[in-house]
Amino acid sequence: MLNQFPNALQKRSVYKTAKTPDFAWYNIGSIYRTGPFVMLRFFLYSLLAIVLLVGGAVFGVVQYLSPEDEGPKLASPSSTRTISSGRIIGYQSPGGAHAWLGIPYADAARWRAPRPKVPWADRRETLDYGPQCPQLPAVPDSDTGRGYVGEENCLSLNVWAPPHHPDTVPAGEERLPVMVWIHGGGNTIGSGGSEILKAYDGSVMATENEVIVVSVNYRLGPLGWFLHPAIEGTAPTPGDASGNFGTLDLIQALGWVHQNISRFGGDPGNVTIYGESAGGYNVLSLMASPLARGLFHRAIVQSGDLRVYSRDEAMNRKWNSQGRDMWGSRKMVGQWLIDQGRAADMDTALELQDSMDEAELAAWLRSLSVAELYSIFDADFAGMIEMPLILGDGYVIPAMTTAQIFADPNNFSRVPMMIGSNRDEMRLFMAFLPDYVETTGGFPTKIRDVDVFHRDTRYATDFWRAQGVDAIAEAVSLHQDVYAYRFDADDWRNLGFIDFKDLFGAAHVFEIPFIFGYFPEPSRLVFPDSTMDELELLSGSMMSYWAAFAYNGNPAKGMTGEETPWLPWRQQDSGHNMLLDTESDGGIRMTQEIVRLEEVKADFMSDTSFASSEEKCRAYRNVYWGDLYDPYEYESLGCR
Repeated sequence: MLNQFPNALQKRSVYKTAKTPDFAWYNIGSIYRTGPFVMLRFFLYSLLAIVLLVGGAVFGVVQYLSPEDEGPKLASPSSTRTISSGRIIGYQSPGGAHAWLGIPYADAARWRAPRPKVPWADRRETLDYGPQCPQLPAVPDSDTGRGYVGEENCLSLNVWAPPHHPDTVPAGEERLPVMVWIHGGGNTIGSGGSEILKAYDGSVMATENEVIVVSVNYRLGPLGWFLHPAIEGTAPTPGDASGNFGTLDLIQALGWVHQNISRFGGDPGNVTIYGESAGGYNVLSLMASPLARGLFHRAIVQSGDLRVYSRDEAMNRKWNSQGRDMWGSRKMVGQWLIDQGRAADMDTALELQDSMDEAELAAWLRSLSVAELYSIFDADFAGMIEMPLILGDGYVIPAMTTAQIFADPNNFSRVPMMIGSNRDEMRLFMAFLPDYVETTGGFPTKIRDVDVFHRDTRYATDFWRAQGVDAIAEAVSLHQDVYAYRFDADDWRNLGFIDFKDLFGAAHVFEIPFIFGYFPEPSRLVFPDSTMDELELLSGSMMSYWAAFAYNGNPAKGMTGEETPWLPWRQQDSGHNMLLDTESDGGIRMTQEIVRLEEVKADFMSDTSFASSEEKCRAYRNVYWGDLYDPYEYESLGCR
C-alpha cells in the first residue's frame, strides 16, 4: 500500500504545532539547584534533554521535564474496541491517530512468568500511559530520598492506529502490518511511553504509513532478570524457574498482539518487532527464543547486540572492564541479607543463603519492598545497573553464545531482518567522561582534545558495529536476506562554547526521532534552522523504509517506491550498508564495508598516534567495554 500522505512535511508540521512543549525542569536534586551556574545548567539540561530525547540509555534524564501540554484528552467514541480482557476506549491524538495508552496486557507476581490479564467488567478508558516498571532514577531526588521510580504492577502496552470507526476497521486481507516497539535503557531503565516527552509516540508513523504501532513495558533489572537457586528450586513451571521474566513479558505482549490486534485493524500474521539499544538486544533474544516462534514475522535491530549470560554468571560475581564485580543474584541476596541485619558481611551472607530452606528464602525475598530491593544499587550511566541480563536458561533462551545461536538457522527464527547502528554510537557515553570532556553541572561544556576524543570514540564505536551488526549480518545472511544500515545524520548547532557535531555526531539513540517522525519545537535550539527541512525529509524516508520492511520484509524503495533502492547484505569481502544521511552530507546512499572485531583490535594495538603509554592505557580502559576488556592484553601494553 502506498503512502496516503505524500506531503509528509506538512502533516508533521501540523502535529508539532498542536503540541507545544513546556520544558521546565524540576526535582533535579538540591546540588543542581544552587550555585553560580544555575541558569547555565538550566539551559544545558533543557538543551541536552532535547538532544538525547528518550532513547535507550538516557530515558531517565528526561523524567525531570514537565509534560507537554496538548490539552485535555477526550475519549473518542469511535475508538471503542472490545479485546480479550474487556472493552476499552481511547482518544484521537494530535497526530491524527487513534491512540490507546496503558492497556494492561498481563498480570505478574514477583519473579513469576506473566499470566493473561484478568478481565475487567466496565469499559476502561485508555487515555494515559501506564506506570513505568521499577528502576533507579537518573538523578536521585534529594528531597524525598526515594531510591527508585515506577511501580511493580507495570505490564501495559500502547497502540496507535489510523482512525477508523468500529464498523470500518480493516479486516481480512485489508488488515495492516503491526510494528511492536521495544524500548531501550540497558534493560534496567526506560518505558514504552511517557507523557514527559513523546519520543515513542507512534501517531505519525501509524497515520503516514498505514501501520499499527505498539509499544510495550516490560520488567527491568533485578525484577526482570533474576536467576537464583531459591527462586528456581521453588518454581512451579519452567518459565517461573527461567529467570528471564522481562523476556517472558515481551513474549506475553506478543501473544496479546496475536490475540487482539485484529480489533484495531492489525494483521496478527504480519508483526514486526523493532527496538533500539537494549530493545535491539531484546529483538535478537526473541529471535533466539523458541517460545517466541510464530509470534512475529520481521525483525529490526537498532544499535543492538546479544549477550547471553550463563547460569553461573547470572548467579555469581563477574568482573567488569573496570575491575568491579557485577551484581549476580547470590551477591544481591547477600547484600539484602546484610542490609536487613541477618548477616554481618558478604561471606557470611553467601553461606547463610546456601544453608536456608529454599521456600523460606524465596518467601523472604518476595516480602522485601521495591525500595529495599533497589537500595543496594548505585546507578551507572543515566540510572542503569550493571548486572547479568538475558540468561541462557535453556528454556526461554538457549544456553549458547550469540555466535552459536546465529551459526545454525535451527537456533533462531528465520524472519526477514534489518540491522544497523549509528556512525558515532559511543560518543554519547564517552561525552560524559572527564578524560575527554570538561563539564559544568554534570554536563559537557568543552572537549579537551577533539582529535583524541574522535579517535577513541571511533575505536569504541567500531567495536560496537563489529559485534552488534556486521558479525550478526554475516552469520544470518548465509541463510536469508539481511538489510544493514548506518545512521550518519549529525547536523547539530555549534553553540560557540561547544560544537554538538564534534561532541555527539551521529551518536547512540539519535535516530529515534527520525523513525517516529517527531521533532519537538525546542529541537530548533540544537538543529540550525537551515537543516530542519533536510532532517524531516530524512525522517520521512526512514519511516518509509521501516514501513515498507514491515509490509514486505524488504525496505526496497520505501512506501512511495521513490527512495534509493536498499540492497540486501551479501557475505563477501564487503557488506552492503545503507547510509542514512541528509542531502547536504551526501544523502541516502549504498556503500560496501565490513567491520571485523579482530581488525579493529589490531588497528588499536598498532596505533602510534597516542602521545604516551599512559594515554594508550587510558584509551584501552575507555574503549574496551564489556567482554572486550582483556586484563592480560591490558598489561601487555605496560598498563597497571
